[in-house]
Amino acid sequence: MPRLKHILLINNDPIHNLFSQIVLEDANASELITVCQSMPEAIEFLNNISSGTGIPFPDLILLDINLPDNGCIYFLDTYHALNYHITEPTAISIFTASIGFELTELAHQYSAVASYIPKPLSLTSLYKVLTPTFSYSLSKQF
Repeated sequence: MPRLKHILLINNDPIHNLFSQIVLEDANASELITVCQSMPEAIEFLNNISSGTGIPFPDLILLDINLPDNGCIYFLDTYHALNYHITEPTAISIFTASIGFELTELAHQYSAVASYIPKPLSLTSLYKVLTPTFSYSLSKQF
């Protein structure tokens, strides 16, 4: 199976972003990796590409649950209000250092949320997301 066309990483921590990019590049999981450091930046980016920039809409969005000002929930609200969960075949995986019941229950209400990933990203956790969501095979991809 070919790599994903596009993975979007949304996290306000530059060190975590760099580490995640290295893991994603080492895994050769996607042709394009984009990083946004805030919810407004990510929504603006998605709006721009959905209006025809030639950049493919992300196949996978890796979203930090601990964005400032409940940015994760606002992102999911906005993403669904814009109907991207209907118009775009994207899976959203939530990054979390510790799974807090309240936020995960809120995030679980959104149909686009496919899974949760512990921080930091590892090849194993990436594989656990890619296998059921995108039918990846470890021997073929990594």
